[in-house]
Amino acid sequence: MKKIFTTTLISLTLMNVSFAGASSMGHGHDSQHWDAPFYVKYWYNNPVSANTHSVDQGEQIFQKNCISCHGKSARGDGPLAKTLMPKPTNLRMMSGMHADGDFAWKISNGRGAMPAWKETLKQEQIWHVVNYIQSLAKRTKLAKSESSHAHDDQSHGH
Repeated sequence: MKKIFTTTLISLTLMNVSFAGASSMGHGHDSQHWDAPFYVKYWYNNPVSANTHSVDQGEQIFQKNCISCHGKSARGDGPLAKTLMPKPTNLRMMSGMHADGDFAWKISNGRGAMPAWKETLKQEQIWHVVNYIQSLAKRTKLAKSESSHAHDDQSHGH
């Protein structure tokens, strides 16, 4: 049984390495883009419902811990962003484009200047942050929709 598990784990790791190069291509992301291992991001299911309470909790955790790098509006433009390499991710742009497990793994494990939060935040808190990040796509679409309606109203003399 141990041999089967080890062989499977090695196979999954090798598959992840082979997909890693392809995963950053065609996403429209910059060369700094990174993915969680593929076997984690889709099998690591979010146990926390993405309701208003969770999103609000996630936003509070984000504002307390993440804005120095990712910025108040999560665009990767926090006060420390200019000093970091790779640059912090524009989470508004990534929102809705990645599985919940992908975000949770990145938050938990970190990379480079991005700290691993798994020792600081509880798992439930990490999932709240994931729900907040995923909500940014909806907020961005809503803001664009509202601004285009305002523009339409102005162009029609309303």
